[in-house]
Amino acid sequence: MLIQLIEVIKMKSLIGISLILVIFIFGACAGPRANLTPQQEADMLYAKANQLQGLDMLNEANTQFEEYAKKYPESKRADNAKLQVADSNFQQGKYDQAILACQEILSQYPESDSADHAMLIIGDVHFVQKKYDNAIEAYNKILQKYSRLGTGIAIKARDRVNSLEDMKTDIKIISEGNDEDKDNAQYDIGDIYFSIFNDYERAKDEFQKVIDGWPKSELADDALWKIGECYWNMAIMQIPSLNFTQEHRAYIDLLEYYDRFPQLAKIKMFKLDVHWPTNERSQEYRSAYYQVRAIVSKFQGIQDKNITDFIPEDYKKAFEKWQEIIYTYSYTDKAIETPMRIAQGFADLGNLYYNMGEKHFAGMLLKESLMAMPTPASHLGMARYYGNITSVSSPAWAYRRAFFHINEAMKLTPPDSRMADRISWTKEWMNYKMRIEGLENWSENSKRR
Repeated sequence: MLIQLIEVIKMKSLIGISLILVIFIFGACAGPRANLTPQQEADMLYAKANQLQGLDMLNEANTQFEEYAKKYPESKRADNAKLQVADSNFQQGKYDQAILACQEILSQYPESDSADHAMLIIGDVHFVQKKYDNAIEAYNKILQKYSRLGTGIAIKARDRVNSLEDMKTDIKIISEGNDEDKDNAQYDIGDIYFSIFNDYERAKDEFQKVIDGWPKSELADDALWKIGECYWNMAIMQIPSLNFTQEHRAYIDLLEYYDRFPQLAKIKMFKLDVHWPTNERSQEYRSAYYQVRAIVSKFQGIQDKNITDFIPEDYKKAFEKWQEIIYTYSYTDKAIETPMRIAQGFADLGNLYYNMGEKHFAGMLLKESLMAMPTPASHLGMARYYGNITSVSSPAWAYRRAFFHINEAMKLTPPDSRMADRISWTKEWMNYKMRIEGLENWSENSKRR
C-alpha cells in the first residue's frame, strides 16, 4: 500500500495542474462552446469530477458526478458516476445517501457491474450499522447471481457472508461461552474488521478489547501487533504534510550537524566552550558549532526529542504499539519479530519522504531503521541518500558514507538474489556518478585557468 501511496504522491502535482487546465479550458470555452462536441463536453465533465476526487474534494466531485449522470444517463460511464457518489457517501459516513445512490443504480442499471458493487455497498452499510441479517441478505443476492464465484465481487460477497456468520458465533461465545474461548472469539472479531472490511478504526478497538479483557492471553501480543498495523494502515491513507514547523526544520539541521561532528551533541545551551576536532581550526566545524549552539538555545529541550515526535500521529502510534510489545511481552515470538517490523516501518517512511523531496528527513528515518535492525534495504536507502547530498556536503565524505552502506548491504544479502542485483546496480550507479562529477569539476577548473 505504501508503494501505491508513493505513486499517488507523484501524481498529485500532475492532478493539480490538470485541474487548473480543465478549469481554464472550461472558462476559455464559455463563449465558443459550440466548438465542442457533446462527447467532448461529457468527457471533460467526467474528467473534472475524477480530478476533484483525486484532490480529496469529495463533495465537489460528487456534484460533478451527479451532474454527469443527470446530463448523460445513457452514457457508458453514467452508472460508474453514480457508483462514485455512492462509495464517496459511504466513506464519509453518509449512509442514507449512500443507500439511496445504490438503489438508483440498481433501478436504472440493473445488469451493469456497478449494480453488483452497489449491492456490496448496501451490505457494507448494513454491516456498519450492525444490521447483520440485512447485510447477509444483500451479499447473498450477489452470490445468487454468481453461483460459481467466478468474479472478484462474488468472492468478496462470499468472504463477507462467511465472516458475518463467524462474527455472530463469536459474539455468542463472548456472551455465554466458555471463558477459555472468549479471547479467541474477540480476536477473531477484530481480525474480521481488519482483514475483510478494512475498517481499521473499528478493528483497533476490537483488538484492544483482547488486551483489556485478557492481558495474559496468548493472543494479547498478537492483538497489540495488529493495533500497530491498524494505525499504520490508517496513516498511509493520508499523504504526510510537508509544512514542517520551525522546530522540525531545526531538528533536521541539528541531526545533520551531529552526523558530521558527533562531539557537538555535547552542547547544552551556552555551557560548552568552543572545541575543535584537530589542532587546526576548521571553518566548517566552527560554523557547525555556532549553528548547533543557536538551535539548542532557541528550541530548548530539542535534544531530548525523538524522530517520532515529528512524524504524523498515526505513524507515531504504530511505532509506540510495536515498541510496547518488546517491553510488555518480551518473552513472545512477536517480540522477536518486532524489531524487523519497526525497521521496515522506518525504511518505508524514509522512502516515502525521500520521494516527496524531503531527502534529509528521509535520511534520518532510514538511520532510525538501521538502529532498530540493519537490513539491506535500509543500507541501500542510506547509500542513495549520501550519494545525492554531495551538492550540499563534502563529496568525498558523502561518497565514503555511501560506499560504506553499499558494502554493509552486501554483507547482509545472499548472492544470486534480487537484492544482490539491486546492490550491484547501486554500486555501478555510484561509481558512474562519481566519474561524471569528477569530469564536471575538472571542466570547471579548466575554465577558471
